[in-house]
Amino acid sequence: MKFAWIAGRFLLAGLGLLFAFVSIGSKQPDAGLFASKSANRLDASENSSTDDKTAEDLVKDWDKPKFVLFISGRQHGYIEPCGCITLARQKGGLMRRHAVQKMLQARGWDVVSIDAGNQVRRFGQQPLIKIRKTYEALCDQMGYEFIGLGPDDLKLPAIDLAQTIANVDNGASPFTCANVNLLGMTNDHLVVEKGGKRIGITMVLGDEHLDSIKQEHVETQLATAGLKKVIPKIADCDFKVLVAFADLESSRKLANQFPEFDVLVTAGGAGDPTLRPEIVTAANGHKTAIVQVGVKGMHVGLIGYFEKDGKSLIEYERVELTDRFKDSDDIKTVFKSYQDELKTLWETGNFKDIVERDHPSGNQFVGSSACADCHEEEYAIWEDGAEGDGGPHEEATRDLAQNPNDDRVWVQRHFDPECVSCHVTGWNPQNFYPYKTGYSKLADEDLHGNGCENCHGPGSAHVAMEDLVAKGQAVDPNERVRKIREMYLSVSEAKLNSCKECHDLDNSPDFLKEGAFADYWSQVQHGRTAMDKINGLLKSVSKGKRPVEELGLIEDWTADLADQAPDKVAEVEAMLNALSKNPDNASEIVNQTLNRLGK
Repeated sequence: MKFAWIAGRFLLAGLGLLFAFVSIGSKQPDAGLFASKSANRLDASENSSTDDKTAEDLVKDWDKPKFVLFISGRQHGYIEPCGCITLARQKGGLMRRHAVQKMLQARGWDVVSIDAGNQVRRFGQQPLIKIRKTYEALCDQMGYEFIGLGPDDLKLPAIDLAQTIANVDNGASPFTCANVNLLGMTNDHLVVEKGGKRIGITMVLGDEHLDSIKQEHVETQLATAGLKKVIPKIADCDFKVLVAFADLESSRKLANQFPEFDVLVTAGGAGDPTLRPEIVTAANGHKTAIVQVGVKGMHVGLIGYFEKDGKSLIEYERVELTDRFKDSDDIKTVFKSYQDELKTLWETGNFKDIVERDHPSGNQFVGSSACADCHEEEYAIWEDGAEGDGGPHEEATRDLAQNPNDDRVWVQRHFDPECVSCHVTGWNPQNFYPYKTGYSKLADEDLHGNGCENCHGPGSAHVAMEDLVAKGQAVDPNERVRKIREMYLSVSEAKLNSCKECHDLDNSPDFLKEGAFADYWSQVQHGRTAMDKINGLLKSVSKGKRPVEELGLIEDWTADLADQAPDKVAEVEAMLNALSKNPDNASEIVNQTLNRLGK
């Protein structure tokens, strides 16, 4: 079917930019008409807000379409929103996605649900369970007509993935890709009949991803080769859709090379989907609308097909999956079963992903309470917060099931490695595995919360050394300093790296905003300033209360000194330089430095 894509009308609907294209037979208008009519209005929409919109505002200005394409993809493991910014500010999740789909179906609309794939982002036992539960939701609860396979999906063991597909295949399989064959379990195209129209849909995995798919039971070919075989099979369809798990430039090339498609759904793009499709005009004048799926399953795209006065009308709306769409009870059941399965594996010792590893330091975790004996003030701030209204890190484990700001405490997540890793002490936060002597069960109360050792490192060696000192036993002062330095973390290093292991772009995007670190740090700020520590140490050394060897600690404090008191850096560095050249004159150098710093 040939469409003449003309910008018909624009409406800022809050959910995204709604616009229309009108078909006037085979006549193709100049592409510049679309750009000139959209430019000013589109610019204004970039700053539009959805905060005041309700679920009922969903495509409220649409008449009933012949059918509507319900577009999703790139879930990337985010079966639900995740992060530290509350559900009210998080987007995405299968529970909200189903709520949107049900709203459309409740209106009596014919919905064609299409997913571009990439349900997971890593491989292992948990991702296999997650993709199985995702497929159960998409197939059994949501009735997706079409499901693609992304490159990360295809990195899962082929036999396991094929078995997962077989278990949810209750008839006509929705799993489709024209240039990937998974043990004969995938279609190369599908034809869906809705609203009296035949809709031909196919998919390709972009050539840039093929080299990463190296499995015996997965056959691949170039995208163009796959499409050339499929196009004749959908030639008689009224409407044709290509799903391309490819970057934007490759998607544009496919639209130009295969001008048979009316819509191209692309997994390309780095962030949110664009507010309107990109129109690609092929050499023969055919126009294809490219629609992005976005990232992390945070959006769905709606493409409505209408017929009026002998003309075809296509409307598009980008929908952010915010908290105005209430969680679907049907998908809640699926998600609860997912968490229950993780819990069973954990408690029975059959969770293959949970393999304890040695910490790089070689030390063991002792729990935050062990720090309280010497660091009483710092421990109190960790426990109660800088303002005394609750320490956010101390509460981290409880937040997985008892967070009063989280509407999803109906399911506990104490057994989900992807949640636990940043909510307990002694796990690798980015790779979701525990260290030996780290948290392993709820009974490990000393390891609850995001504790001191997550930032400073496991404290067994430091605690053992300080116990000897407390008992009055002689210790090597240089060895003692070395163990103290192992535990030291400067504020500047925390800001640059350590905090971002949990407060990353996925889970805590606000943390990365300009100036945000100061706000976060104010909630947990502990320890003296670098200048106070330096002055205190110099005075103690000067009075003989602390050994000269401890002056080596000052080297670690200079990074924070540069941020907090840059005018003192030169004096302190001069002292360190003098000490390195004349260690026998340490007492004199220290006293001279104290005098200059005092002045």
